Formats: sequence, C-alpha cells, structure tokens
Amino acid sequence: MEFHSWRFGLFMIVVVGLFWLMANRRGLRSWMLLAASYIFYGAWTPWFLLLIVFSTILDFYCGRAMDREKDDGRRRIFLLISLAGNLGLLCFFKYSYWLSSLIDPLLASAGLEFQLVEHSWAAIADEGGWRSKVVPVGISFYTFQTLSYTIDIYFRRLSPTVSFRDFALFVAFFPQLVAGPIVRAVEFLPQLDLKPRFDRIRLHNGLYRIGIGLAKKAIIADSLGTYLVDPCYADPSNYGVFIHVLAIYGFAFQIYYDFSGYSDIAIGAARLLGFDLPENFVGPYQSLSIREFWRRWHITLSSWVRDYMFFPLGGSRGRELIVIRNLLITMVTIGLWHGASFLWLTYGLLQGIAMSIERFFERLRGGQEFATTRGRKLLSWVLTFHFTAFSLLFIRAKSMTELTDLLTVFGEDDVLLSRARWALLVGALIHLSPMAWAAAFQRRVESLPTLALAILLGALSGILMLPIFGETQFIYFQF
Repeated sequence: MEFHSWRFGLFMIVVVGLFWLMANRRGLRSWMLLAASYIFYGAWTPWFLLLIVFSTILDFYCGRAMDREKDDGRRRIFLLISLAGNLGLLCFFKYSYWLSSLIDPLLASAGLEFQLVEHSWAAIADEGGWRSKVVPVGISFYTFQTLSYTIDIYFRRLSPTVSFRDFALFVAFFPQLVAGPIVRAVEFLPQLDLKPRFDRIRLHNGLYRIGIGLAKKAIIADSLGTYLVDPCYADPSNYGVFIHVLAIYGFAFQIYYDFSGYSDIAIGAARLLGFDLPENFVGPYQSLSIREFWRRWHITLSSWVRDYMFFPLGGSRGRELIVIRNLLITMVTIGLWHGASFLWLTYGLLQGIAMSIERFFERLRGGQEFATTRGRKLLSWVLTFHFTAFSLLFIRAKSMTELTDLLTVFGEDDVLLSRARWALLVGALIHLSPMAWAAAFQRRVESLPTLALAILLGALSGILMLPIFGETQFIYFQF
C-alpha cells in the first residue's frame, strides 16, 4: 500500500476517523492502530506479518527476561538470543544470497560440491515464483528498531513495557514501519500514555507535511527518475557526457526528494494520529563536510549506528588508528544495511575514508574549523556536495558493469527533456535555498483556513500522483 496511492488515502481517512472516535479510550485506540498497522503491512504480502510478529514476540519476552534477571551473565544470554534471532532473520532474507556467492568459490576450491547459493532465500523465492518478494519490505528498519529496545534494556537505559500490545504497536506502527524514520522505544512508548489532543496547529502541520511529501515524490523525484535518471542508466550509449553528468546530479536530488518525501508523509500521518516522530532530514546537501552530511541525512539511522556501534567501539577516543577503524566499521555497516553487494560496501567504505581524511586535516589545523570565511565555506560545500553526488553512483548502479558504462559509454544526444530540466532546476533551488525561506513558506501555508489546506492536499493527491507516473515505488522500500 503505497503512500501516494488512493488506497492509502482511503485507509488514512478511515484510520484517522476511528482513532479520534476512540481518543478517550486508551486500550481501544491502541488495538485499532495495531490492527491497522498489520493490515497496512500485510497488504504487500500477508506472510511478511509472520516475520514481524516473530520479532515482536522474541524481543518482548527477551526484554522482560533481562529485566527480571539480576545476574549479568544470564542477562547477556537473553540479549544474545535477541541479537541472534533478529540479525539471523535479516541475514537470511537479505544477505544469504550475497554471502553464499562469496563462500561457494571457497567451498569449490576445497573440493566440496555443496552450493550454499542454492539454499539461500533468493533461490528459494525464485523457485517459488516470489522473486519480487526476496527482501521482506521494511525488514531493515523494524529490525534496528526492535534491537534498540533490547539493547537499551540490557544497559538499563530503559524499563521494558508490561503491555505486549503497546510493544507490538511500537514495532509495527504503520506510518514509519516500511522506511522510517527509525523510532526508539524511549521516544514512542511514552506517547501511548498521553491523551491525544486535537488542535488546529497539529492538524495543519500534519496536512502540510503530507502535502509537501507528496509534492516531493510526485513532482520532483518521479520527474527526475522517469525522464532523466532511469533512461540514462538503462542505455547510457544514447546520451552524451552532459546528460550523464546531469543524471548523476539528478539521482542525488531524486533520492533526496523521494526519501525525504516519504519521511514527511510518515511524520504528517503520525501527527494526524497524535504522535510525534523524529525528523530524518535537515538540508543535507547544504553540508560543509561529510560528517555534517551524515548529521543531516537519514538522521535516525546515523544516530542509531552512532549510539549502538560507533560509541561502543570507542567512538573518537583513543589512538587515531582506532578512531579511523571505528569510522570505517560504522560507515561500512551503514552501507551494508542498505544492500547486500560490493557496491553498497564500497559506498560505505568511501564515506568512512572521507570522514577519516576530514579528521586528519582537522587535526593538522589543531582542531580549528576550516570553513571560517565565505570562500572556504563555498569550497567546502562544493567538495562535499560533489563527493556525495558522485559516491551515490554506487547506490544507483545495479552492477559494476552498469557503473562503468555510465562513466565510459557515451552517445551524442545532449537534449534534456523539459520536465527533467525543470525538475532538476527547481529541486536544486528549493533545497539549496536558505532554510528560513522554507520555514516561512510552511508558516504561510499552515496559516491558511483548514478547508483551503484540505483542498490543496486533495489537489496534490488527485492531480499530481497517479495520472502522471502511476504508483512508482519509493526508493527506500527496497531496504
């Protein structure tokens, strides 16, 4: 059930209406939201529900067991069970084929005929005719979400909830279930105990976020993908160098508007139901360094790996080589979290190397900031933006051959379709303009009468979505 489909629009109308009818009945509204979340997730493939229910049961009871145990050794056993169960599922469904393809040549060289690839989930799905459903949608997101719960309990940063229903709703809450933001239990569970309040400010903000998210997806992201990025990657020999370069920039803005558009809709939908979700993007392409970029891009993932990987490894403490090691491990994890391939591994490695280089030069300057003048800020922005845009080649290309072709195979056609040209220009100008302008625009729109705002949202839903591109899937659904 795509966010930009008429089915989701109808679904939201029904769920929001039921929620506010039950607003004063805490248990009833929670059960309703849980049922709605399972219906939403099951709309893709019903049996995917078995996986999310398994993770929910596993982590709920592991959390309860850890809280009861006083012996640290026994508490550690329950944490390991949670880690093994969740990461085992994630590895089997998302990484088994890739890992098997790496191990099989080693088995062959040792004289063993057994092929792990034939027993991976991808091979099983292919035989069953489920190839399009190889990776259960959203599994990377809810796996990290449930793991944060058990890890926080183990380190006594959180007390487990006594309500299985509340925990199940935390795991499956539909606005952010499929592609984030990644929400932690300490942020979400307390909101269940608050009595929802319906006011004009929250209503208008929710409608605005949904509307701006639909506009990002339907007007900019899909225009760039349909008329520039996808054709160029599909057959690079049809296009000249100029179009190839624009396709690189185009994908940078396509993935930003696609993913941030999803996050906006998720935040807006949650707000209509009385919940506040964390922000996931804050002008990432305005960053002056790669480290700053990752503080502005997919913020909930960046903060998750920082808190649960980078800091436990030692963070920025200790010898310089140890810090570099921590950076590389953390960023490679981010890369592989997105996808199981050498391209994703390379993407994460490049981010870690760039951060290490930035750190090296920062230490040469005695810890002083480089971008202290307008000229230096401009240089820092140019270097950061172009590194980010060109490193995204490893995200968009499906193979090294496709990546090589985009960089080496050129035609002579340098004509860019007007819709792609305007989408790229408008997308760049909007994103790179001062954030105060966007805030002022938001205040103006949210100050409109409720009926006018609802009409604007309806126009976006009815005119700009399906008639133009159909239900083009959000890019991050595959992660």
